[in-house]
Amino acid sequence: MGKLIIIIVMAQIGILTACGVQARTPQPSITKTPILWPTATYRFFRTIAPDNVATATPTPTAKPLPAAPLGRIAFQSDRSGSLDIYVMNADGTQTSRLTTDVGVEVFPAWSPEGERIAFTADIQGSPDIYVMNADGTDLQRIVDNPASDVLPAWSPDGERIAFVSDRDGNDEIYVVDTDGNNPQRLTRDSASDDFPSWSPDAEWLVFSSTRDVNAEIYKMDKNGRNLIRLTDDPAADSTPAWSPDGSRIAFVSKRDGFANLFVMDVDGENVVQLTFYKSIVEVPSWSPDGSMIAFASDMEGSRDIFIIGAAGEGLQRLTFYAGEEFYPAWSPEVPFLMESLAEPSPAVGSVCLLSNDPSYGYSLENPVRLGYDPREEGDAESGCLPWLLGPQGQNLQVELLEEIEAGGSQLCKVSLSYAGKAQADVLYFDTKTFEQPRAPIGYSCGSPVEYLKAIFAARY
Repeated sequence: MGKLIIIIVMAQIGILTACGVQARTPQPSITKTPILWPTATYRFFRTIAPDNVATATPTPTAKPLPAAPLGRIAFQSDRSGSLDIYVMNADGTQTSRLTTDVGVEVFPAWSPEGERIAFTADIQGSPDIYVMNADGTDLQRIVDNPASDVLPAWSPDGERIAFVSDRDGNDEIYVVDTDGNNPQRLTRDSASDDFPSWSPDAEWLVFSSTRDVNAEIYKMDKNGRNLIRLTDDPAADSTPAWSPDGSRIAFVSKRDGFANLFVMDVDGENVVQLTFYKSIVEVPSWSPDGSMIAFASDMEGSRDIFIIGAAGEGLQRLTFYAGEEFYPAWSPEVPFLMESLAEPSPAVGSVCLLSNDPSYGYSLENPVRLGYDPREEGDAESGCLPWLLGPQGQNLQVELLEEIEAGGSQLCKVSLSYAGKAQADVLYFDTKTFEQPRAPIGYSCGSPVEYLKAIFAARY
């Protein structure tokens, strides 16, 4: 989404060509770091991340948190190989994966009673708004549009979901009933309007907009009227979040040269800086009692989830994965999970299937439709290496024999062998045409994570 929003920071997946791999006065404007939604055909998401290189530092010594954390925190993570929604207790325990479909699932938002989660996914090709139960079951798509529909925000009265869409040419804020009916456009400006957050009485929305050169915080009533500008600073102010008691708004600003956490009154007065890190802080989310704020930060190298007291006191790191974990969404006051949730069954397109067709993969007319291994980026020959293993899980040895143009597709003809195999097999792999691949007879599927990585890279 040319100017859409967030903070997706993930390794850019290369785009494979043939059998090789190619790395798939006026206020001053603020340099922003665009982060790819992982496909060249989607637009870029806009982030307010500073243009400096974040400095990894030890977690600062801090006073204890003001209270024991309550509820759960949903977030997005790439630990499974693609971006998925996870949930954990607000103290960091019992982390559970909620989405398993191929593609990207991001931007979680809790329903007011804590029973459902709205989010964005591109399961059907374009980013749409979905809802699911808080345990990952009963997935439903409620916004279906060829444009990019992202950043859902569930109204506190449970009646509507605000979201951002570029369906009319640029990022605007819309609302829709929770069943997907009665969509309504609230903002109409040539700039980008992003990150909607509801007031606790569901009468107002606060959001960020670039309509005055750089990103600033605004609020409007639930019908898109009575626009009020809340911040006015040369630095970018973005990702606002309304406190549960309605008295304050948390947001992120680069006023000190780095993206740090601030709070202000709902009229824009009494701005207070809560963090002073020389790194990136992003996407605040309030605890249900308003005593703490969750946020993502790369202060220790990788992006992780932290919580801090609402007055800046205390600090606790909740995730420790080496990849990217961000966009926290704190639930209403629901009970802690006593054990991790069972991972939902993936859709058929997310699992590896075995072929019972003797010619599949062995025939020029019936090639495997996924013919490369994204683990081997940069090696033209192993660009034809499939995501397969030998029948007992043996690693494969591959030799590229020939590149073939057939039927409008680029095929790799390869020789495959593995430890204990007396004679190599000759197989064909289609590197252009995607469909859910299967394992040819005599081979087995690789790990689910690597299979998902391969499917994800093939589609995008």
